[in-house]
Amino acid sequence: MNNRETGIGSGGAVNWFIQRITGAVLLITLLIHFWVLHFFAPAHGEITYESVMLRLSHPLWRTIDLIFLVVGLYHGANGVLLVIHDYVRQPMVRMALVGTLFVAALIFLVIGSMTILGLA
Repeated sequence: MNNRETGIGSGGAVNWFIQRITGAVLLITLLIHFWVLHFFAPAHGEITYESVMLRLSHPLWRTIDLIFLVVGLYHGANGVLLVIHDYVRQPMVRMALVGTLFVAALIFLVIGSMTILGLA
């Protein structure tokens, strides 16, 4: 028998709920992203570096893209974390995978944020 807590006090219900909320937010931001890039694309439907930089010069679009990045990373990392907890039984392997996941998510967050904010 494993030592993991189960039931409502384990935080599983909270993680389940947050996963659903982030999924809904991702759907909304993905639709906004596609709408702007593919239906309002400038000149002949081409997406150019200049058109993206022009859009990102507006604080609203930076905010939307940052929300998209943060929520997407959280949703993806939380999903992988749940898979690790469900299928990896050896504590050292689990700890190594969770640590690697955390570092990778943090790296992607920093690189993505720097790109959106124009720091890279």
